[in-house]
Amino acid sequence: MRHQLWLQHNEVFLLIFFSPLLVLMLLLELWQKKPPKVDTFNRWLMIIFLPLLSLGGWIELMNVVAKIWPRMGAIVAFIFLLIGLVWLIPFAIAVGAEVKWTVPRLILVFWMIENLMEICTLGHIPGNKFFNTILSTGLWAAFAYTIWACFLARGWGYNFDFNLKFKKSINFSDGVLAFLIIFGIVDIIWNAFGGYGNNLFSVLFSYHADPMKFTLNSFSQAAEAGIMEEMNRYLVIIVLLYALRKNKWQVPVTIFISALFFGLLHFANFGWQKLAPTIAQVTFAFGIGLFFAVVYLYTGKLWLTMLMHFFVDFLIFLQENGDQPGTWNGSTGEWLVAIISVVVPVCIYLWMITGKRKLVMEENSRRILQPVTNNLMY
Repeated sequence: MRHQLWLQHNEVFLLIFFSPLLVLMLLLELWQKKPPKVDTFNRWLMIIFLPLLSLGGWIELMNVVAKIWPRMGAIVAFIFLLIGLVWLIPFAIAVGAEVKWTVPRLILVFWMIENLMEICTLGHIPGNKFFNTILSTGLWAAFAYTIWACFLARGWGYNFDFNLKFKKSINFSDGVLAFLIIFGIVDIIWNAFGGYGNNLFSVLFSYHADPMKFTLNSFSQAAEAGIMEEMNRYLVIIVLLYALRKNKWQVPVTIFISALFFGLLHFANFGWQKLAPTIAQVTFAFGIGLFFAVVYLYTGKLWLTMLMHFFVDFLIFLQENGDQPGTWNGSTGEWLVAIISVVVPVCIYLWMITGKRKLVMEENSRRILQPVTNNLMY
């Protein structure tokens, strides 16, 4: 799933090729009275290239040091990756925080995912399965993205309430919460073990599990998706909520568009798998994206969607060949699974954006967008 950079192991070429670009960015940054357009141009140069060049260079340095002292590989990896987790904090504060408009902010939050996943492909510690796994699966990138997102949200002026303190309003219903949790559990089980057969009854009620085996790789892959993609959802939601703050359909439109982005994000798997199963995966992701966005805005708890997302993937990856490319034969059963995967979440979405349920999500949306009231730390 992770495509390799074609320049991945040619550090000398990278240094020679990109050195003028680094010098240009530095000179433009030091230019005190530069025109606004030049400032914007340099900001986007840094957004596009600086994380990959700086943090990527740091990871490459880790590789070199680990090769020089192979017996110290684990310690070297621990130190370098720990520093790497906070490497992008200044970038979030000085560069990301200055991105003001909706579309550029959306580009930024998705581009950073791509950057961090590419950076992970650069790292390799000879003979160390643990660190190589958390790098190759992107789990380390997920933690780095989360830390970066914290400071980015603060830089944009939000109080970073991705896990709102529970305040039960008069509109909140324990029954609705119970329904969302129960449906989430049922959907996780059905997604992992159901969907077999060629008629509606068998697709809904026939279950099968392939041989399962826990591996660090299966756990890390699922954790990466649960953490990084849900943190990305949070950033997308706050960007959209703010952009639609004067629109009476703020919450419904935000949920729908965020789910659409979540679905389209899975087009990245095209190439690793064929087009037809990729489209099916995008469709499924759109449906589950609607549900996850509803759960987050109703509960205010991103950890809940992270947990649900983790188990959706983990129970699949646990199974034999669960991490292999998807297939699509166009059978009746496959079409039924695809339709159910969209229609049911859409029905829940339509139900949730009405009545008191919508009011709860609107209340939480206002709390999510609550500006920082005290002095910023930077």
